[in-house]
Amino acid sequence: MDTRSGRKLLKKLLNQGGEEGLSLIELVVVMAVLAVFSSTGIIAISDFIRKSEKVVAQNSILRIKSECEANKALNKSLNFSQINLLGYDLDSDYLNSCNGNPDHGFITLIPTSYSSNPSFHYQFNNGQISCSIENSELTPFPECKKLTQLKNKYRCNDIGDWSKAQQLLIEGHSYLDRDNDGEACEALGRKSNKPETGSVTIQSCYDGDTCTTSQGEKIRLACIDTPEIRGKRSDPIPAKAARDYLNNLVKGKEVNIRRVTEDRYGRTVGELTIDGMNLQQNLVSEGHATIYKKYSKPCAWASQ
Repeated sequence: MDTRSGRKLLKKLLNQGGEEGLSLIELVVVMAVLAVFSSTGIIAISDFIRKSEKVVAQNSILRIKSECEANKALNKSLNFSQINLLGYDLDSDYLNSCNGNPDHGFITLIPTSYSSNPSFHYQFNNGQISCSIENSELTPFPECKKLTQLKNKYRCNDIGDWSKAQQLLIEGHSYLDRDNDGEACEALGRKSNKPETGSVTIQSCYDGDTCTTSQGEKIRLACIDTPEIRGKRSDPIPAKAARDYLNNLVKGKEVNIRRVTEDRYGRTVGELTIDGMNLQQNLVSEGHATIYKKYSKPCAWASQ
């Protein structure tokens, strides 16, 4: 029943009541019609709010991009103005740096509820804005289309190449990403031009599981997870404690690294040791981290 025909039916029933009022059956029908109007109105209002939040967030990410590029051109501080959004959370750093969250290098606007609204991602280094819906792979802005699954299915073993698997994911083969983390066929392993083992000097650690080397290589510590400093799942007090603990151990020091793979943000996922001590295992034993069960296979100690 559409809104117009519903109104006509309701008006007719009410007119029929006259002075005698409505019968029980007629009253039930009126109540049913009113319920339809009510639910339709709620849905319409909710849809309007959702679309409005999306438009505001879309304009906000464009403004952030324009402000960052203008500041760069004018040799000003590479920061953007504070924004206040309804229905979206900002994922960046404490100073609203144009370089984004040090963990992955993106400024991201994330919907507070996992609705059909997209997340918006801006990367200052390449000047690109992209979108993702429900943790899917990044797609072009402003279309922000949810990738659809295609009829022809592939198996990871038959694909045999990590890069090809990611391309198939972009083309819509979402079933290749079984854990919905944005990476297809993880068992194939991401190719890297860096040596598997070696030593690096840690410049600093952003949180308890992400560090940057003196050469600018971002390292995500393998097989563990620590609390987030910012974002929807943030827990700042233990997150800062884990960061400070790790910095005390490695900041400015040379550590050994075993590179496992690269994640979708281009960070090296690696296992670090210093003076014979496995840093990941130590963080877990000291209560600053937990074993990341989903990604613990590369670390023998984590599966014991």
